[in-house]
Parts: sequence; structure tokens; C-alpha cells
Amino acid sequence: MKFKLAAISMAAVLSTSSWAQAPVSSVGSSGSVNDRLAELERAFSARSQAQIDQQRQLNAIQQEVSELRGLLEEQSYRLEQVIERQRGLLMAQQDAADKPQQAASAAQSGAESAQPSPSKAPAAPASGDEQAAYDNAVNLVLQDKDYDAAIPAFARFITQYPQSSYVPNAHYWLGQLLFTQKRFDQAKAQFARVVEAYQTSNKRADSLLKLGLIAREQNDNAQAKLYFEQVVKEYGNTGAARLAQENLNGL
Repeated sequence: MKFKLAAISMAAVLSTSSWAQAPVSSVGSSGSVNDRLAELERAFSARSQAQIDQQRQLNAIQQEVSELRGLLEEQSYRLEQVIERQRGLLMAQQDAADKPQQAASAAQSGAESAQPSPSKAPAAPASGDEQAAYDNAVNLVLQDKDYDAAIPAFARFITQYPQSSYVPNAHYWLGQLLFTQKRFDQAKAQFARVVEAYQTSNKRADSLLKLGLIAREQNDNAQAKLYFEQVVKEYGNTGAARLAQENLNGL
């Protein structure tokens, strides 16, 4: 037993001695350290570039989603206008058909001076120039993706057709374009206009949401919270409310 312990001890001493006598170059020279540093730098640069590429892809996806959402809302708005115009025309036709019967009834009762009740005038459709100007501005965004040209196009439309039913939409599109360019103060003015002046606009909920996002970008989380809460309160089961709630959870 003692012989075995002595043999083990001797082997350990010899092993330690051999390791101590090994040249430093076998552990790692200065050249190998530099190579490792260079390799780490290359890996870090590659990772940084990958992160930049991912951020660019994310920004592009967000822009595409925003455009698709805008296109869907635009189509919905136009469909609502078409339905409203058809409803007005049907009411006018029905009223016109009722007039002879009303006149005959009045004559039979001896009330010759009685006049049929006036019909409700249908909503006035947009003029050709107005519609073309609005469509041109929208197409600059959705088709041409020429955002720099779309900004003055929407601004001109608002100035030229201040009474148009498309004005709240134009303010929203203008705000959206300015928001994308991070011109937050200018974008805020457009969204605020929709919120304050067009209470029934289908763009109001999204405008409130964007005001919250702008406040968050400007590090005013207290104001952002108020906007997000307003969206949730006033527009409960909408996409805008869901996004507002997600942003509230992230504050």
C-alpha cells in the first residue's frame, strides 16, 4: 500500500516537473492572442451588421403593414360613402314616387294648396377634380411610394377642398407621412386636427393612438398613457384599442 502511494506521488512530481519545463509558446503566443482578438472583432462586426439588417427589415415590414392598413381603411371609407349615396338616391326616388299619391290625396280632400313634403337631399358626391386630387395623393403613397411628393399633395388637397368629406382622411395621411419621417411636432398637429375637429371620423381612433405614440417618442409617458387610455375607453373593441392596450402594458 505504501509502495503504491509512493509511486503515485513520484508520478505526480514528474508530471508537474514536465509541465513546468514546457515552453511558453505551447500555451499560447502573442500572435495567437492577436488572431483571437481579430476573430472576435470580425464576429462582433458581423453580428452588428446582422442587427442593422434586421432593424431595416423590421422598419420595412412596419411601413408595409401601415400602408396595407391604410389601404383597407381607405376602401372601407369609400364603400361607406357609396352606400350612403345609394341610400340617398333610393330615398329621393321613393319620395318622388310618393309625390303623385300625396298630391292626389290632397286634391281629393279639397286641400289643393297643400304641397308634398320636400325630400331629403342625397349627400353631394365629390366633384371630378376633388376626387382626382385625393386619389392622386393616395396613389403617391400606396402605388408610387413617393412619400416626399405625397406630403405636399395632401396639404394642397386640404387647402383646395376644405369642405370635402375626405379632409379628415387627408389630415390623417399627412400626419402618418410626417410621423414616418420622425417630424413629430408637425405630425402631432395633423392628428390633433382629426381628433378635435372630426369627432365622427373613422380616422379619429388611429389619430389618438398616433398622438400617444408621438408622446412616447418624445419621452412624455404620462401624456402617452392618457392618449392610450382614451383610445381604449372610447373605441373598446377595435384594432386601435388593442394596440393602445399593448402600448399601455409596455409603459
